[in-house]
Amino acid sequence: MLTLYRRHTKDCHVHKTRLPPRAKRRYMDCQCPIWMYGRTRDALVPRQSTGTRDLAVAEAQRQSLLKQGQDTVAHGPRIDDCVERFLESHQFKLGEKTAGAYRFQLERLRAYCAGRGVLYMRDLSIDLLEDFKVKGLPREMADTSRAQVTAKLRCFLRVAFRRGWTPTPLAEGVAPHAAPPEQKEPYSDAEVKKILDEALQLKGGRYGYASAPNTFRMLLELMLETGMRVSDSIRFDPAVVQRGESGLWIYGYVQRKRQRTKQPVQVQAFISNRLKTAIDRCEWLSKDKPFWYGPASKGYKLAYQVYDLMQTIGKRCGVDDCRPHRLRDTFAVRALLRGMSLDDVSRLLGHSSVKVTELYYAKWVAARKVRLERLVAKSLVDSQGRALGD
Repeated sequence: MLTLYRRHTKDCHVHKTRLPPRAKRRYMDCQCPIWMYGRTRDALVPRQSTGTRDLAVAEAQRQSLLKQGQDTVAHGPRIDDCVERFLESHQFKLGEKTAGAYRFQLERLRAYCAGRGVLYMRDLSIDLLEDFKVKGLPREMADTSRAQVTAKLRCFLRVAFRRGWTPTPLAEGVAPHAAPPEQKEPYSDAEVKKILDEALQLKGGRYGYASAPNTFRMLLELMLETGMRVSDSIRFDPAVVQRGESGLWIYGYVQRKRQRTKQPVQVQAFISNRLKTAIDRCEWLSKDKPFWYGPASKGYKLAYQVYDLMQTIGKRCGVDDCRPHRLRDTFAVRALLRGMSLDDVSRLLGHSSVKVTELYYAKWVAARKVRLERLVAKSLVDSQGRALGD
């Protein structure tokens, strides 16, 4: 079940034969690099290079892996194998960024366990996992990040028990990490002006955001005016924008950040005529989209380019914590301070529930603060209208 094959180079003489494609792959009478793929008795071996062209050396590697597979039968599945199987089974649920975060944190777990001689899933214990939460993570890691790591760990452990990799439900014994909800802080008007002005000073390269400062500024303004995430803003498609009855332009899109197992819901962003005209007139980075360039697989990298550029802008103009998501926070807070209801802001942000919006923006809900003030003032007045607090 564990197969060796040669990855033939363009100049290999096998291409001059009349062998069918499958037979060409199994053809060994050449010196092309040898690869392998398949399974041992109980482990997946992903497609990988053996690092050799010598068939005898590659065969020795194959036999070694097969022996490890026999050890797996005796000791149960290995942690590293289960991590790969977990990620493989969840790839349809997780976006690129989330899958990368899972892989990074579970690799931390694997390395921590390996450093203590624990290689197999059955040897995991609640005590070891609780120690990992304390000693296996950076001390400076924020509470919110620790909570996310713990949630990912518990998700992996639940799947491990369901699939029989662990004999006991370890996820039930690993306590969630308590972290207070992070209250979002918007940019001040002065900070917004500094950021937008500094964006026009970008210089660098022949292509990309730094080469088109006015286009980059339009991207920042789009996030600020609509509350769209950077992953959605860089994919902004003017072809689907429609004029609304109020004179605003309506842009319907499906958020990139969402649970893959749920039915996609279209979110609407409302764009002013001023910004729409400015985007139409700025230099576009591709034929169809103003803020996108490169292949379709580049979205993850483009979002981080925006983040890195904003970090640079923040250092230059003296704005702390300068990053794209705070433009979304600024949009939300500005809307709430104008008196827009929490439910309407939640819809504009594309949150799955108004409770999510309330969790992060509660202190900025002006109507709630006014209502509470009136209730407190009323409670401090007796039946004769005299203030009880005097």
